[in-house]
Amino acid sequence: MPSLLELQQGFASRILQPDGDPGLAVYRNNIHENCAKALAGAYPIVRKIVGESFFDRLARDYSRAHPSTCGDLNSYGALMPRFVADYAGTQDVPYLPDVARMEWLAHLAYYAADPRPFEIPVLAKLPENPPLRLAPSCALLRSDWPLARLWEVHQDEFAGEFSVGFDAGIEHILIHRPAWRVQVRPITLGDFRFLAGAGRGETLGAALEAACELDAGFDASTALATWVQAKAVTL
Repeated sequence: MPSLLELQQGFASRILQPDGDPGLAVYRNNIHENCAKALAGAYPIVRKIVGESFFDRLARDYSRAHPSTCGDLNSYGALMPRFVADYAGTQDVPYLPDVARMEWLAHLAYYAADPRPFEIPVLAKLPENPPLRLAPSCALLRSDWPLARLWEVHQDEFAGEFSVGFDAGIEHILIHRPAWRVQVRPITLGDFRFLAGAGRGETLGAALEAACELDAGFDASTALATWVQAKAVTL
């Protein structure tokens, strides 16, 4: 007699088969609908760019190709950027995969843990040249596309001119959640290197020195104060 786990696995396998038992069609559709809703919540800008109808088809195809393996649908959708890049009909929107990458990082940032409290005066009480950390809600992304502007103009409350310059060149962005809301902001090459160093656990001195070498306009004291205040850097 099969075990309970084997019975559950068999049932799940039959549900997920596209041409499986017609009697399980209701369960199959419910699974795809729930996955599609989760993807729409994680990728609202992608959905706005391609349109609701196209996105619904994209989401359903994704859910068939990559069934959820976790009970928490907030963790579902990590492979969407790669899926978008290879999906038929998206090649005429070359910036779409990077938008998807940005949105997934923003999605993770929203659910990330809060950083440890940290203020500049704390440094005076620590051993010289302490190692840094990037806050859990922070992520860095380099792109050939103006992701920060694409994020801005697609926010629900945006009321300015809907214009995006696609020929600005390489952009470095920080995705973070300093309070309750995720932000996406463009940053300088020096700031990008400094924060990347923090993400790798480099010491304060090493991260600042590398940023200065890479970007002559990088101001170490200003940068440290800025990113501590923004809750992007911690210890």
